[in-house]
Amino acid sequence: MSERILVVDDSKLVTDIVKMRLEMYGYAVDLAYSGEEALQKIGDLTPDLVVLDVQMPGIDGYEVCRQLRANPLFEELPIIMLTSMDDKRAGFEAGVDDYLNKDLDLLDLPNRVKLLLGM
Repeated sequence: MSERILVVDDSKLVTDIVKMRLEMYGYAVDLAYSGEEALQKIGDLTPDLVVLDVQMPGIDGYEVCRQLRANPLFEELPIIMLTSMDDKRAGFEAGVDDYLNKDLDLLDLPNRVKLLLGM
């Protein structure tokens, strides 16, 4: 069984690109288009890793991360923040495990996923 990854971004273009990239490496990918949707889906999906955008309408990626870290079921869940912003400190303070720039690092995403999943 392949590892399940939840990709959360309000841009369909970004989610489609990330999904295609990760599926090429054999990962099962689920999508959410808002922080609220991610928090609703995560309990049912029980992903092995989350790829999370920062800037989204409603609940942003930082708050999603803080809520996951506050829940004992998800406090150890690997989270990669994928964004075009440069404020990495806020992401790490919220509890992310890794940070990738959408514009520069997207090709490296499968490698970072593999490292965080311990494979």
